[in-house]
Amino acid sequence: MHSFLLLGGDTRQLYLSRILTKNGFQATIHYDTTEDSSFSMEEAIKNNNIILFPIPFTRDRINLFSIQELSDLGIGNILGLLTSGHTIFGGNIPAYAKDYAKEHDIPCFDYMDMEEITIKNTIATAEGAIAEAVRLSPGCLHKSNCLVTGFGRCGKTLALKLKGLDADVTIADRKEAKLTLAASMGFHTRALSEISTDIETYRFIFNTVPAIILGKDLIRSLNPDVTIIDIASAPGGVDFDFCRQQNIRAKLCPGLPGIYAPEASAEILFEAIVKCLS
Repeated sequence: MHSFLLLGGDTRQLYLSRILTKNGFQATIHYDTTEDSSFSMEEAIKNNNIILFPIPFTRDRINLFSIQELSDLGIGNILGLLTSGHTIFGGNIPAYAKDYAKEHDIPCFDYMDMEEITIKNTIATAEGAIAEAVRLSPGCLHKSNCLVTGFGRCGKTLALKLKGLDADVTIADRKEAKLTLAASMGFHTRALSEISTDIETYRFIFNTVPAIILGKDLIRSLNPDVTIIDIASAPGGVDFDFCRQQNIRAKLCPGLPGIYAPEASAEILFEAIVKCLS
């Protein structure tokens, strides 16, 4: 029987620990030092063969990500305690950690490389993005002009959710094939290079492209009542400093599944982990 050690992360780790226990697995979680002041990293890694790292694995490349900002999650120290008898999981595991695992014969699974996880997570991401938009904006999504930049996995799910709320949705993308698909699904379309032609008409802009899409020139042309939600990988695709200077509502929203749907996200992770281990 596998035994699991969950390190750092956000509330997804808490729910994942509970799901593992509910399904008969032994699970140890290091999430909050106020609850486990006697915790020993060396003993915990020695006593558990499956290590569940957080999503994202790290934000500073030095420590594991921890919403509680735990002080004992130095990546170098933790990797040094692993052996070929361990199996590790995590989200957005950096190349240097994957290389270390490969060199030491440690099986390594990145959640972000698993198609079933990334597709299922688009639902929680889309719902979270819409929740953030509604919270930040003084207006309604209903009948509002919405622009979604990028029509990948997240862009598709988000656009469909917005359409379900009776928003008027336009898709912008670089690839003609994606614009053709979007048009066939009933969306307005625009080449990404041509969004400046009517950028001032949108009340909501959702960016999914991890490259600068909204720079200073476009921001100057925006409707002053626009709300921008960026769900692309950090640093996103928006010049947030200039948005602040122009009093434009704009927010980068990483980790939405962990914020808005931690239990559902943990269920998705659990299913994928069990599948990999079997």
